Amino acid sequence: MSLIGPQAQAQVAVPPRVGPLEGGSRLEWVLMHVAFLAVTIFFLAPFVWLFTASFDAQAQAYIRWPAQPTFGNFTGIFERYSFATALGNSVFVAVSTMLLTVVVVSLAGYSLSRIELRQKTWITYAVLLLQTMPLSATMVPIYGLARELGLRNSYLGLILVHSAIELPFLVWLMKGFFDSVPRHLEEASWLDGRGKLRALFEIVLPVARPGIAVAAGLSFLSAWAEVLMVLILVDQQSMKTIPLAFYETFRTAGGYTEVQYGLVAAMGVLYVLPVMAVFFATRRLMVRGLMGSTRGL
Repeated sequence: MSLIGPQAQAQVAVPPRVGPLEGGSRLEWVLMHVAFLAVTIFFLAPFVWLFTASFDAQAQAYIRWPAQPTFGNFTGIFERYSFATALGNSVFVAVSTMLLTVVVVSLAGYSLSRIELRQKTWITYAVLLLQTMPLSATMVPIYGLARELGLRNSYLGLILVHSAIELPFLVWLMKGFFDSVPRHLEEASWLDGRGKLRALFEIVLPVARPGIAVAAGLSFLSAWAEVLMVLILVDQQSMKTIPLAFYETFRTAGGYTEVQYGLVAAMGVLYVLPVMAVFFATRRLMVRGLMGSTRGL
């Protein structure tokens, strides 16, 4: 028989509520929210400027609401800077780089995860060490190699170079994802008569889908935003990408002293939209993948 009454048991079962100021003063609470608000404004201000300036015929370098909203900036970038060609080139190069990178890092990461090697740890960190090499230090060798192989002014050259830039880190990342996949799943598929390659595509890759989403998203973003390799590998207007189109809007119309902010903002809005589309399409898988990216390392 319980010696504690019903009311006392209810009081023990229900945990006490913790107020917003518990464990800190009101000043700390206010400072925390002020800091959060300042960081939010700092990161949102460029996007607000992009949206308002893209519809402003007299856009300036500061945020202001357009007196007479217009679509003239959007039509101008298509008519004067061949933005449609640059957009198509960027989409093709970024998507192709993403597909090639996902295939390569999936196979390489799986091999490092499953194949037993004496110095596998050193090999894994040696692959990651390649990512620390500054891209500008490899600019001249990449240019010479691309010229000797006939890869300048070609989509294949851009795709291969962009993929090679991201491979070291993504291979290391995918190796961690495959380490977190239980091996008994593969062993069960082998007992059912599947080969190792078939088990990889039917069993392991579906389980590691969040990691593949992370690799796909990072490779797409890298190829979409990369400009240095485009500058040294491409000099034909028909192959220019959006970063080169950005450069042209700054260097024309009086040089850097007379920047056409409306055209730059309109180009920036259209430049951001594909990235946002990729993020919202894969956000759940990417969040799951990033949360589990350190397992097995």
